[in-house]
Amino acid sequence: MTAAINDDLTELKSRLAEVIDLGQAAAILGWDQETMMPPKGVQFRVTQQETLNGIIHERFTSPRIGELLQKLEEPSVLASLSEVDRSIVRVARHDYDRATKLPRSLVKELAAATTRGVEEWRQARRESRWDLFAPALRRIVDLKRQEAACLGYTDHPYDALLDEYEPGMTTARLQPLFTHLQQETLALLDRIDQAPRQIDRAIIQQSFDIQAQRAFGEAILRQMGFDFEAGREDTSTHPFTTSFGPTDVRVTTRFDPNDLAVALYATIHEGGHALYDQGIPVELARTIVGQAASLGIHESQSRLWENFIGRSLPFWRYALPVARTYFPDQLAHATPEEIVAAVNRVARSLIRVEADEVTYNLHIILRFEIERQLIRGELEVDDLPARWNQLMDQLLGIVPPNDASGVLQDTHWGSGLFGYFPTYTLGNLYAAQIWDAIRRDEPGLDEHLAAGDFRVVLAWLREHIHRWGRIYEPEALIQRATGEPLNPTHLTRYLTEKYSTLYGLS
Repeated sequence: MTAAINDDLTELKSRLAEVIDLGQAAAILGWDQETMMPPKGVQFRVTQQETLNGIIHERFTSPRIGELLQKLEEPSVLASLSEVDRSIVRVARHDYDRATKLPRSLVKELAAATTRGVEEWRQARRESRWDLFAPALRRIVDLKRQEAACLGYTDHPYDALLDEYEPGMTTARLQPLFTHLQQETLALLDRIDQAPRQIDRAIIQQSFDIQAQRAFGEAILRQMGFDFEAGREDTSTHPFTTSFGPTDVRVTTRFDPNDLAVALYATIHEGGHALYDQGIPVELARTIVGQAASLGIHESQSRLWENFIGRSLPFWRYALPVARTYFPDQLAHATPEEIVAAVNRVARSLIRVEADEVTYNLHIILRFEIERQLIRGELEVDDLPARWNQLMDQLLGIVPPNDASGVLQDTHWGSGLFGYFPTYTLGNLYAAQIWDAIRRDEPGLDEHLAAGDFRVVLAWLREHIHRWGRIYEPEALIQRATGEPLNPTHLTRYLTEKYSTLYGLS
């Protein structure tokens, strides 16, 4: 590499690092808004986020970054770079092209609208009143439609938004995948409805002290490998994970005093996200590849820990004695098998984040249908509650009794995260494929889990997923990690085998 090339690469990295620093500062403001900020703080938080996001956009879309990328993309120059540096150039080009298509005024308007939107959603959900949130959402949807138009697309405006979270994914690719998954899920659900064995959740639906739940969840987080010197756990309305670098990763959970599973599985789920963020190499942290390959890959980590591990019999052989130290009266006579059945009960339920593995993807398919119709203008915000209830009836056979347990249950739209929801189901697909690869490579895995030794899982994930950041695109990473492209049969086979056993299906 010549001195000139090295200088250009160094300058590019330096400019991108400043943008990353500013983005993490904005993320800290977002974390604070969800966890600590007093209600009246929103007035100034709006302008703070608007200003900061405008500065980030201005810095990132600097013509100088475009000039540097153009120089470094020369074939002979690119060939002289390391694999990591080539990836930095590739990812920077992808993100730079997206950013330069967006006017700074639109970026600032979106930051302001979504900062307000989160607060208005929170109030609307608390009071179960759609009319309190609808005006904010109308503004956000209008801005997201403008964003899609600015970014451009080939087939569907939703593709422009989806690409932010799952690079390369399109509506045309998702629709047949989701249609197949919907058909398989409804068929399995019908069989479970008629199963000779039905499951009772009473063992985990008792009175569980919230402070004891918090301590139990933190104990499980530590056992998973979460580093509390490089992170913390707090409480929020909607559980989430935020990373400000691999040495500062924040998770949140929420509690139900009458259901042990709510906080525990929110904690394990967010812990899976956090382990990914803590596993990004420090040397990548201030580079544009120092984050997850995609949100689908990120979700694979949370779903793998929550479901494939946390709802398994080996896990509860370890976790039940731990849980008894916090809840000796409630769990004195419980067995691992009884707990596993309870935490895996299948039910047509209203709330996505509390849905079982079988019905969960139906909740995502509903949101995917609504989002793509909203962004294309085939559905308007005022008609959204009715459309939501219609799809709930079609897919799950139930209709929400109120807005809080229906259309207002998720924070995503208030935050402007259109295109995000499909990554949850992609995460389930990736997770099933990764899980089969881990089991193939680690034949004694169940014995490790039953002993509370999760290091073998974490080590595999660190080696095959975490350490690569965005160096590889999502499907390339899955190919490298598992030995095959994305294959949905891993998930459908896993669900069929697991729930046939649980429910005594032939």
